[in-house]
Amino acid sequence: METNIFAPAQEKFRNLLDKNITTREIIFIIALIFCFTSFVTPPIALLIGFAIAQFIGHPFLHLNHKATSFLLKLSVVGLGFGMNVQSAVYAGREGIIFTIASIIGTLSLGLLLGKFLKIERKHLILSHAALQSAVAALLRQSVL
Repeated sequence: METNIFAPAQEKFRNLLDKNITTREIIFIIALIFCFTSFVTPPIALLIGFAIAQFIGHPFLHLNHKATSFLLKLSVVGLGFGMNVQSAVYAGREGIIFTIASIIGTLSLGLLLGKFLKIERKHLILSHAALQSAVAALLRQSVL
């Protein structure tokens, strides 16, 4: 009796081929591939993402947390590689007061609005992190 060492892999591949792919998944994958091309600028990719989220929804919601965590880490590393060190140091020295004031102001305003709207603190911290990431990306564009 022969044993097929490739049987588990063949079974997984067969299960993958038997999966029904929905139209939502096809649209999402096509848009994802299109956004990785040089034809789409980051603002247009963001707009495409908003449109897909609003009109067809996220077809891979169960993978969202893992993908978001990985992409955030990758984005931070990418920002670091794209920066000129001398320009970053100069901008950091010149803008340290503005950075401290914007962080304190954003946190204060967020906490006040959070108390007024009765939002949990952990959601406010996540929102603050997203806002600071956006500000960092905008400042990076102005430095370069």
